[in-house]
Amino acid sequence: MNKNVWIGVAVLIAVIVGVFAVTHYKKASASEIRLGAILPLTGDVASYGVAVKQGIDLAVATENQAGGVKGKAISVMYEDDKGDPKQGVTAAQKLISVAHVRVIIGAVPSSVTLAIAPVAERARVILFSPASSSPKITNAGDYIFRNYPSDELEGQLVARFAVQHGYSTAALLTINNDYGNGLNEVFAKAYSEKGGTVLLNDKYTQGAGDFRTLLLKIKRLSPKCIFIVGYGRELGTIVRQARELAVETQFLSTVNFQDAETIATGGESVDGVRYSSAIFDTQSTEPSVRDFVEAFHKRFGKDPDVWSAHGYDALRMLVDAMRRRGPDADSVKQALYATRNFPGVAGRTTIDENGDPVKEARFMTVKNRQFVPYVEPEAPKQR
Repeated sequence: MNKNVWIGVAVLIAVIVGVFAVTHYKKASASEIRLGAILPLTGDVASYGVAVKQGIDLAVATENQAGGVKGKAISVMYEDDKGDPKQGVTAAQKLISVAHVRVIIGAVPSSVTLAIAPVAERARVILFSPASSSPKITNAGDYIFRNYPSDELEGQLVARFAVQHGYSTAALLTINNDYGNGLNEVFAKAYSEKGGTVLLNDKYTQGAGDFRTLLLKIKRLSPKCIFIVGYGRELGTIVRQARELAVETQFLSTVNFQDAETIATGGESVDGVRYSSAIFDTQSTEPSVRDFVEAFHKRFGKDPDVWSAHGYDALRMLVDAMRRRGPDADSVKQALYATRNFPGVAGRTTIDENGDPVKEARFMTVKNRQFVPYVEPEAPKQR
């Protein structure tokens, strides 16, 4: 093939890519308001992203049925970041520069949200995360918001729980990324301040599959509890391998433990693990929660989880902000900062001066491979 032919092929490919981009990112019609969403829809943490997407999709249908925003329908354009910060940045640039969206829901892993935040901030585009919890996000920018609490809440909650339940010594085994490092730092500090002693503080790489060497180190130290942070697949594997090594220590974790992959990789070994979580209860008698659970089950054939609930609430909070102030980014920003006690299915949410949510959390556990609220055992009756 000669040089001219190669040039012709290159031009043709460029034209095809350009046409695809224009078609894929065609301008929103005058009768719709388009949002973007950057989520891990494939890859190691896809289970979280898919759950969030399902919540968003249901919320879009619900809000459009209620009239959208001043008669304009809501639509969402999704980009898959695969849980990778670089892919997240590329997705953000495409949504902002090509699709011209002014509001983006995302991301899920804190590392991806932190990578996208400067891009959104420079473009004066709202970035609203339904799942990222790194404390660094608090100061990520004036256009950066979230409705999932900072690790400051969960880390301190688990540290307090550990000390109150007599776990005076701890080993920490956390994933080495922004999410894990944030929780590691908060827990270690709070736990020490409350009188606990950290015997070992170790980290692992995302995607790791063999934790036996680290677990044997922990076993030799005999801590009263082991605080683990990561994603479902690794967390379930850690607990299963620990039990195989006869490590019977109490495991404590955070909301990421509530993932079907935790059960899939951990099996019956994960029964009894206790973890912190934002408040969401599929058994709630609250009419709004009951309606959400029924609608979700009808659409997807299963119960929603905490991530679906936060995705659902994120879209609804943004629509609420648009109805109050307008759909442009600055109006949405002003409305979000003024949000007080939004009645979400994952609890009432107030947005503080940093764009962080003020909301409650609770403890959960695993029983017969089911995630259920943790109930304190009854004290023995006095005779």
